[in-house]
Amino acid sequence: MKIGCLISCTQAKSMKLWFCLSFILIGISSVAQTSYRNELGGRITKTQFEEQILNGPYFGVPSDKEGEMVLIFRMPFGKVDEPLVFYEKTGNSSAFSEGKSLIVIFYPGPDECNSNSRDFDIDAMEKADKSLKKWAEKGNAASPIYLYKNPVGLEKYSSIMNWEVDPEGVFEKEFFKYPYPCKSFVVLHPSGEYRAILGDFPLSQIDQALKKLNRANK
Repeated sequence: MKIGCLISCTQAKSMKLWFCLSFILIGISSVAQTSYRNELGGRITKTQFEEQILNGPYFGVPSDKEGEMVLIFRMPFGKVDEPLVFYEKTGNSSAFSEGKSLIVIFYPGPDECNSNSRDFDIDAMEKADKSLKKWAEKGNAASPIYLYKNPVGLEKYSSIMNWEVDPEGVFEKEFFKYPYPCKSFVVLHPSGEYRAILGDFPLSQIDQALKKLNRANK
């Protein structure tokens, strides 16, 4: 049996934020040799694995196979087959018909990052919400959607924004499969194309993601 423990840290750099994430695996009944794979599934060394986490936009997470770790790219983009499902689950069917994108902020629950980040101060959250609403209106998107897996710690924001449980876990299953630190986001276009950042992010990246999706779907 293995237990995965997530440790994250943030440090200012060019965009004033970058992450390193490592998992400590504790062997309870036995100790197995750990193997490592990159985000494409290719085998890499432990040194290469750790370098990508420290110096690149990657997280290291346990794979479905016991004793194996894989890299996860922090800024995924792609296309979902049935985008309407995500609109319907969040009560935004009309936004889909109107060609509007969804901006979704996902809170995994309290962790070391969001419990100590100034970005989670009430004033900062209120300012961020206003910015998101402004970008949404300008970029042809629905009002920002705030979802959580675990609501602990969100009570103090009730007068600012409306946090709701991830409906049937659809966003977690598709976009946020691991408890990425702080919070994450995804911007989803009606075409099914999306752009996301896993783990904490500069707020301006949401606006950039929205603009890139709009340009790609003119």
